[in-house]
Amino acid sequence: MSLQQRTALGSAVVALILVALKLTVGLLSHSLGLIAEAIHSATDLLAALMTFFALGVAVRPADSGHPFGHGRAEHLSALGEGAVLVLASIAISVQAVSRLASGSQPVQATWYGFAVAGAAIVLDGARWRSSSAVARRQSSAALQANALHFALDMVGSGAVIVGLALVRLGYRGADSVAALLVAALVLFSAGRVMRRSVAVLMDSSPAAAERAARDAIARLPAVRLRRLRMRVVGGRHFADVVVGVRAGTDVSGGHAIASRIEHAVHEVLPGSDVVVHVEPDAELVQPATKGGRLITVRVRLTEATSALQAEQLRERIEAELSRHPEVAAVDIEEAGPG
Repeated sequence: MSLQQRTALGSAVVALILVALKLTVGLLSHSLGLIAEAIHSATDLLAALMTFFALGVAVRPADSGHPFGHGRAEHLSALGEGAVLVLASIAISVQAVSRLASGSQPVQATWYGFAVAGAAIVLDGARWRSSSAVARRQSSAALQANALHFALDMVGSGAVIVGLALVRLGYRGADSVAALLVAALVLFSAGRVMRRSVAVLMDSSPAAAERAARDAIARLPAVRLRRLRMRVVGGRHFADVVVGVRAGTDVSGGHAIASRIEHAVHEVLPGSDVVVHVEPDAELVQPATKGGRLITVRVRLTEATSALQAEQLRERIEAELSRHPEVAAVDIEEAGPG
């Protein structure tokens, strides 16, 4: 069982305990706020279980039928979770408005109502910290969604405590108002989760990651970026790169440039999957006719030399020769082992 799955399963156990406590105390005290929080915790229970099973699918390796892996199972889970939250918020709101309109507020602000709401804040705080830490470490959309819910649960439980305190002071409608606040928090949570999940499922480009990749490629010499398409699947970035290189660049040179681009993108986006297509670009021909010399260096490599090692060697040679002002351009050709 993965760390993500253990985190989701632990959240499900805590959610089950909170549902039982809030629902029991809410029914005994006739507190709509606590009943609303029980429904909210029930959606957290469902969300945690959906996350647990979705992560079991998401961690499966890529296969012939799913060449990009199964990471989107997390986002499908989060989308379904958001739909459940919307329905829960509607049910809570209808009941709260009905109580306020009818004036029927049979609420008892008992000590155990305060105790359960306080205990819920402590437990939700622990779940929020745990899920947030693992979500950041594993780049898990589903666990990020769960962490947001736990944070909003703390706010909702705090609102219930305030509502019960006002009920004890004589403001009978305060409990229903607290329930409406919980419903608003649930709806906000659902909208945020669904928006993020739809963005991933629709292959929306990750703006920050795309900027980082563009900047990394722009720093490479003798390369012109023509197209960059990016998407995120299961927390992993996939990049489709088309670049222009000097016309006449041989296959070995093109392969070395592609390796350089892959390495540059990996530096800013670790674990990314990068595919590079190389095209000739006439505007990148070295200006050897401006009073300087064009120096061609033929490098013979051994069979054990990797593409990255070859590219690093090319960069060192180019950097050394470019220090001489009489050198206008450097063209490095790679030869096989002799």
